[in-house]
Amino acid sequence: MTMQNELNLSQNKLIGLLYGAFSCLRNLEYVNLAQNRLNEFDPAWFTGCKSLKILNVSRNNIVNIKYGSWNTTNLQILDFSSNNLKSIGRSMFTGLSRLRILRLGRNRELKIIAQDPFKGMTALENLTLNNIGRFVLNGTLADLRNLTFFDCSFLIREVKVASIHQFTHTSALKTLDMSFTHISPDDLVNKEIKESLFHGLVSLHTLKLRGNNLQDLPEVSFMFSPLQQMKKLDLVRCNLQRITSQVFKNLGGLEELLLNTNSIVYISEYAFQNLQNLSSLLLQYNRIYSIGKNLFKGTTNLKRLYLQENKITTIEPGTVFPPRLLRLNISGNILICNCELAWFVHWTRTATNVSFGPQNETLCSNNSFSELQNKPIWSFHPEEYCGINIILVTGVSIAIIIVMFLSLLVYHKRWWFNHKMFLLKLAILGYDEITEDADPSDYQYQLNIMFHDDDAEWVNENLKPALEERMPHLQNIAFGDEDLHLGMYYLNALHHNIDNSFKTVLLISNKSEDDAWFMTKLRMAVEHVNDTKLDKIILIFLEDIHEASLPYLVRLLLSRNKPYLLVTEDEDGQELFWAQFEKEMRVNKVINSVIPI
Repeated sequence: MTMQNELNLSQNKLIGLLYGAFSCLRNLEYVNLAQNRLNEFDPAWFTGCKSLKILNVSRNNIVNIKYGSWNTTNLQILDFSSNNLKSIGRSMFTGLSRLRILRLGRNRELKIIAQDPFKGMTALENLTLNNIGRFVLNGTLADLRNLTFFDCSFLIREVKVASIHQFTHTSALKTLDMSFTHISPDDLVNKEIKESLFHGLVSLHTLKLRGNNLQDLPEVSFMFSPLQQMKKLDLVRCNLQRITSQVFKNLGGLEELLLNTNSIVYISEYAFQNLQNLSSLLLQYNRIYSIGKNLFKGTTNLKRLYLQENKITTIEPGTVFPPRLLRLNISGNILICNCELAWFVHWTRTATNVSFGPQNETLCSNNSFSELQNKPIWSFHPEEYCGINIILVTGVSIAIIIVMFLSLLVYHKRWWFNHKMFLLKLAILGYDEITEDADPSDYQYQLNIMFHDDDAEWVNENLKPALEERMPHLQNIAFGDEDLHLGMYYLNALHHNIDNSFKTVLLISNKSEDDAWFMTKLRMAVEHVNDTKLDKIILIFLEDIHEASLPYLVRLLLSRNKPYLLVTEDEDGQELFWAQFEKEMRVNKVINSVIPI
């Protein structure tokens, strides 16, 4: 018997064993006592079993484990699952420093676990506490620095979190299953100090929170931020309703995200923007009505997308689907097969690498074209239903015609509009300028008009009669060279008229701009402005002159925002001309700079 290394006593009716019952079996490595009638367990049964590595006492009726040091110091796997344990004391596993796997699950009466029952069990890698009565996280895992797997799922009552720092020392943990533990959103984060329950889990690959009521999931970016190595996140049946842009913000390494079987109505368009390594996204069995155009823009490696059994009616044109997508399931939605969905149907036919299944369950809703109702969307051929949109084309054409008509009308009535805008500007803003104290009556000439000889006919036939009719108060007007002072040299006479005139008007035409004497008059007028610091020049264009043909001095005056008047045959244009002329004749504005000549 001393050579025996395995002993199977399962499925018997053992109710107890004697002290040192296996002491003679010094080479014993595996003992199976499962499915017996043991009510109490005593570590002393295995005194002397120094080689024991695996001990299975599952599916008994064990209520209590006697206190005492375990002499089986080489034990690596211990299974107490499916018993009736009520509590786990502080010294219950003393001596099991090499234990790697401990199974305490399915002890439905287990409600009391001491604060540090696993003290000294530094080699423990796998701890199962699923399907127990109640569990309090109160520094329970502090010594388990090599723990890689921890399952506390399916609690009868709840897991209670004493503080936010429960996983600080479990940096080796790779799988954490807290499914159906009645954990609350407030247990996951501490908003005051901005820390997460998952702080310290730098090696975690899989996190399962399935079946918890996380309806009000905290809208913070630091909840999952410690989990930089996480590959899989399970949030199935968590009663989620909204997915904001913050929740998954720092999970760039995530590959599988399970959000199915919730109550999701809204997903932020930026919720998945940073999940560039995501390959599987499960959103089926929710209440999603629409998906944002850029919802999947950041998920460049997404291969499997499940959207079945939602309330999606259409997919907007321009919606971005991942370039590496291999499977898309959108069945069980209320898709309306009309022209708005036409682009998506075209896309499904060109996306040859994507599998759309099951196709016979992806149907057109009752709001579709009558011939397509309750038929697969792949029977929808948009070219048969969605030709040229006559209403849209007609509407756009009419709009273009209206715009062109209004543009022509505005151009034809441009002088009327300019006149009204000029008057409106004066009425609203007015003008506040430093002006000369003297008025036109203080000068010998109220108006001095200079022009080319060839323009004299226009002056006599048009300007003189108009001035007499519109501005009868102007009695002293010097018209060109014929009103120069007799007995003076020509240039002196020009200076005299300019110096003694309230305003000097220069009529500019194509002929005058090529005349040296006219340019001399213009230069003398500018010199007078520089000497007096008064803006006494009015430029009137008798015809349109190309900008490149204008003399330098004229262009210089215009570049200084010098107002000018344009003679036109249009009646509204004439009204604007005389309104501006009357304004210019009211005052002489003081200038504070010199015009270079």
